[in-house]
Order: sequence, then C-alpha cells, then structure tokens
Amino acid sequence: MTGKTARKKSSSLGLWIVAAVVLLLCLFLLYKTNQANKELEGKKQELIEYNNAIQEAHDKTREMEDEIRYRSTDEYIEEAARGIGLIDPNETIITPEE
Repeated sequence: MTGKTARKKSSSLGLWIVAAVVLLLCLFLLYKTNQANKELEGKKQELIEYNNAIQEAHDKTREMEDEIRYRSTDEYIEEAARGIGLIDPNETIITPEE
C-alpha cells in the first residue's frame, strides 16, 4: 500500500507542477498580448496622424493649383497692374479739380 500512496502523491505533485507551468505560460501570453495591443494602438494613432498630414498636403496642393490658375487669368493680371498704378491704354483718367 505504501507504494501506491507514494505513487499517487508523486503523480499529484506532477500534475500541480504541470498546472503551475501552464498557468505561468498563460499569464505570460496574456502579458505579451496586452503589450502587442498597446503597441498596435500606438501604431494606429501614428497612421492616423500620417494620413492627416497627407490630406493637409493634398489640400495645400489644391489651394496652390487654384492660385496658379487664378493668377494666369486676365482678371488677376488687370488687378495686379492696377495695384502698381498701370492703366489700360483705352481708359481716360479723370482727376478731381482743386
């Protein structure tokens, strides 16, 4: 009988050791998964910021293209010429009398 009892205790101890190792492994995997999720969230935020910067650059490019198109119109050229005091050759300047 003592042989069976010793074997039972040894078997029970072995199961506890295996259970403890499995539990530690599960805890380690949970910890690593949590770390990976935090890193993933950081990378997602970084990606959002990069996408926002790209969108801002596209918007600025469109604004500049619109400005280039406007500055090549006759309307802008006439406005700029008047800004520096030029007049159209077909215009007559009328000045108030003093």
